[in-house]
Amino acid sequence: MKIATILTGYLILNAIIWLARHISLSKAKSQSEVLDSNFPLSRDDWPKLSVLVAARNEESNIGRCLKYLLAQDYPDFEVIAVDDRSEDKTGQIMDELAREYPDKLKIVHIENVQEGWMGKSNAMQQGVKIATGEYLLFTDADCFFYCPVALKVSVNYAIDKRIDLLSVLPILETPTFWEKVLQPVCTAVLMIWFRPQRVNDPDKDIAYANGAFMLFKRECYQAIGEHKAVSGYLNEDMAFANLVKQKGFKLYVIQNRDLYRTRMYEDFISTFRGWSRIFLGCFVKPMRIISAILLLFVMSLLPYLILLGTILFACYRGWYLPHYGWNAFVWAVIAVISQISVLLRFYPLSGAKWYYAFSYPIGASIVFAMLVNSLIKLYT
Repeated sequence: MKIATILTGYLILNAIIWLARHISLSKAKSQSEVLDSNFPLSRDDWPKLSVLVAARNEESNIGRCLKYLLAQDYPDFEVIAVDDRSEDKTGQIMDELAREYPDKLKIVHIENVQEGWMGKSNAMQQGVKIATGEYLLFTDADCFFYCPVALKVSVNYAIDKRIDLLSVLPILETPTFWEKVLQPVCTAVLMIWFRPQRVNDPDKDIAYANGAFMLFKRECYQAIGEHKAVSGYLNEDMAFANLVKQKGFKLYVIQNRDLYRTRMYEDFISTFRGWSRIFLGCFVKPMRIISAILLLFVMSLLPYLILLGTILFACYRGWYLPHYGWNAFVWAVIAVISQISVLLRFYPLSGAKWYYAFSYPIGASIVFAMLVNSLIKLYT
């Protein structure tokens, strides 16, 4: 009886918190900025831009990635593609494109990684050695810049806002069922902890950047120690973001509507492993991972478990529930409906179809396992 009363009180509080998120969601939507192809361009003089792409065994992506970059409408830029010890045709595809675009595309082939360095940081550092741009854009081989003015819009915005590190968040391509189920939940977990409004506030210690798009002013990049400063970090983007804020430079994170897209992982196993690694690199400390696990369980999963428990209990009792059982059942239904009402708004904002909000308990359960996996990896 006492336990049922506690559960009912918890469910009422859970429903209130979820309903309050409608206010937060509306506020964030009204305040958030989005870069798109219609963003006004306010300049005639354009600094030279170096775009650096590191690729390891990306033969299925690298050609499309580089062709879209090379087709960008930007007055003065170069693309530096780094083949990071690929065992497939990645390097060959790069070399073939370099022969087509000798004035714009430079190729670097990496055979060895410096001791103590992660592969991507090592590759990017080698690419920077031949970069001549005043601005440096670091991106990935699975990023596709469909919008021909994506570079112009981004550089223009960074200059106008005097941003030293601009990270434009990607639109995620999710063609398979599991990608549609998991990616919005993974994104939501990160956004709870790394809200753009807090990241963009210079008075807040919270820092975040997405390695798919990091546009550095070269002076800032050199002042924080280049890739040497993050050489041993699994998530070099998060390490860069923290360094930028610590050194007093301006960090800014913003969403995009149509500038570029990325497909992070192609199957369930790679998605599970990849996001486990991302969570580990973002949260770093065990208590942060544990906090994320508890928050996901208490706020998202527990109402479903209580609802299921009351149904099973009623079934066991011959479809009879005492008064306190009915209270728990009714408030569990209300808590779940409150949660889904918010998710029906959030999923379209994250680029997913609204009806995938109903898959949230499945996605949240798997993301819960990802976070647990991240915690295990921290100690192994």
